[in-house]
Amino acid sequence: MNDTNEVPGDVTHVASTVERSLGHNIHIFSNMIQASFYKRTEEPLGITLPEWRVLRSAVFSPGRSQADVAATEAMNVMNVSRAVASLRRKGLIDVESDPADGRRSLLTATALAHELARDMVERERVMYEHLFSVLEPHERDEVERLLSRVNDHIRSSELPPTPPPSRDWAREFCPD
Repeated sequence: MNDTNEVPGDVTHVASTVERSLGHNIHIFSNMIQASFYKRTEEPLGITLPEWRVLRSAVFSPGRSQADVAATEAMNVMNVSRAVASLRRKGLIDVESDPADGRRSLLTATALAHELARDMVERERVMYEHLFSVLEPHERDEVERLLSRVNDHIRSSELPPTPPPSRDWAREFCPD
């Protein structure tokens, strides 16, 4: 220990960076949206957020494969698969073989799904209008432009190598 009483490995003294602060705020925003979705939509309508993301793709971009939906929505393929299974049981989605590639399944929303989507889209509109009402129209456009640019960068580039850990945490927390 030195005379500043710094604890070895202490990161509380590390200056907050714009990147760290922005990343943290994006996580908070995402978590608040998910919590709001559960209370305002999943509970009363019985549609989970992953189900809605898949269903929205099937409604607005019919004939896409599960892999396409996973890539576009930045979802894990297994979460898409579970959502598709649940949506099929609910009668909201049909799955058909791709005539060009029999190994692929294409998703199509049912008439019931289109009816539900009208309610869902209206709920989204009301929520997002409220959330972004604190921004001027040009600020909303700028947020959209910047987030799209970052998302495009994430999709088109590899993340940098992960720095090595200071110790073998996995072995420490998950011994054989």
